[in-house]
Amino acid sequence: MSSPALHPSASGDRSTPAAALTPVPSTAAAIVELERVLDVFRTVNRTAKDVVSDSRLQQLEWVATELATALPLGVSETAGDSLQDLLAPEAVHAYLLLGRGGYLRSMPIVSTDPTSVDASERIRIYCLEAFARQARIPFETPGFPPMTLRPTVSPRFADLITNHLEDLTQGPETDRSDLIVRSLAMWGVMRDVLPRLGELESMLLDDLTLIADTRTLTLIRQPQGGLRGRMPEPETVVLSEDTARRLDAWIARRTKLITRLQGGAPRQLWLAVPDHPDAGLPIHRRGISRWYKKVADAVQVTQDAAGVPETDLVPTRWETMRRTLLAEREARDTAT
Repeated sequence: MSSPALHPSASGDRSTPAAALTPVPSTAAAIVELERVLDVFRTVNRTAKDVVSDSRLQQLEWVATELATALPLGVSETAGDSLQDLLAPEAVHAYLLLGRGGYLRSMPIVSTDPTSVDASERIRIYCLEAFARQARIPFETPGFPPMTLRPTVSPRFADLITNHLEDLTQGPETDRSDLIVRSLAMWGVMRDVLPRLGELESMLLDDLTLIADTRTLTLIRQPQGGLRGRMPEPETVVLSEDTARRLDAWIARRTKLITRLQGGAPRQLWLAVPDHPDAGLPIHRRGISRWYKKVADAVQVTQDAAGVPETDLVPTRWETMRRTLLAEREARDTAT
């Protein structure tokens, strides 16, 4: 066992543990109050996720961590005295400037997307409002940055992805892997329904219906920025024949996957497939996002190898592709 670091005393003949010479800073009163407010949100999250969802709790904890990081940087002279001082206009303004400048990041990044900065600032303000509301503290809401969306790309990229996935299906259908079968079905639903990742993640097997040889899928949209007090309405979408056929193939594979599980069968439509260690369990939005990125990267590699000149690259974010296809659909509907 190694000995603790020692400092020589003034006389030089006696040593003192280094830790004894280092003052331990006390936690600021503002952060103590903030932690109590966070505990309330954590309790609500455990019992009522429709009030405080997992993603919202994650955002609240992220902003609380940033506030604790910003405090010693000097957001204001009295910011540490109380939560009310920490949420005062001067301190909030300084905190948002530090956040926008990237000074509160726990990890360095290569580049900063301005639209991501704006989205992060809106989340920060939402969370600050929630802290003040829960603590019953007066709060002066800063101006929100404008809602700026990433630019769309050419809709032909969607066809390239479709062609790429279909090229993987050469040979008898029985020889196709579960991954390919799920990929074809999921991509068909993505093109027909244009869901967000959270909507894909939450799709249930019960959402599928077969009426008069027409397969439909019912879902509840999750608009960007929240519903703002409006009750979500279920929407039923008629699927194309190709998507319906590929969904039938996936459901047959899905049935085989869940028979390997012990306990209750998952209700989610999309499950992890071999060789994933969680094969048979529901796939989460991050897993869907990683799958889509791998497909988009593979298509881009093919484009690059063929020397295809292009201004834009195949988008690796489904949201960019989703909005591209949505804009194309809306333009087509308007024209007709």
